[in-house]
Amino acid sequence: MSARKPSAAEMTALLAFHAIVSGAFIVAYLTGDEDTYGMHVFSGYAVLSAIGLRVAAGALAPAGSPLRLPRPSVAAVAGWLRRLFTGDAKARAERSPLTAWMAAALLVGVGIAAATGAVADFFVQVEHLHKEIAEASLFLILAHIALVFALHGLKRMPSGIVSRCTAWLSNLSNRVIP
Repeated sequence: MSARKPSAAEMTALLAFHAIVSGAFIVAYLTGDEDTYGMHVFSGYAVLSAIGLRVAAGALAPAGSPLRLPRPSVAAVAGWLRRLFTGDAKARAERSPLTAWMAAALLVGVGIAAATGAVADFFVQVEHLHKEIAEASLFLILAHIALVFALHGLKRMPSGIVSRCTAWLSNLSNRVIP
């Protein structure tokens, strides 16, 4: 997670990456049949190229840059969830460490789907594997969208609702069952 606000150039790069990958993935997903195979291959290579450039830029980005590759941490997620469930308002307002896990999963999942597609151009035996991984990566993308909406909604949730939920949860945890 970056500690500073992204610059305009960094935000432009991130938004362009999202636009290219999401647009090219949608085109590749919708054009996988025989009649539009050329468009499918072109958009698949566009996804692969964009992910390759993103990984290269992320590996070279300095610490603190939002372009740096995600650094998922189980401890960071556990700490954030603990703070969130105890009613810490700051935990709701800050960037969630779950986004690093989702970004890593998306880079790997969509990257493998695009890479197996490129391999399938030369080795037809990989075609079925490519199709299955691409189907699975669609669910990763849908999970990413759901997570973004959920985290956005969490930031906008009125504090009165949050305090009631955390009070209810703490009452449950304080109960002793004989």
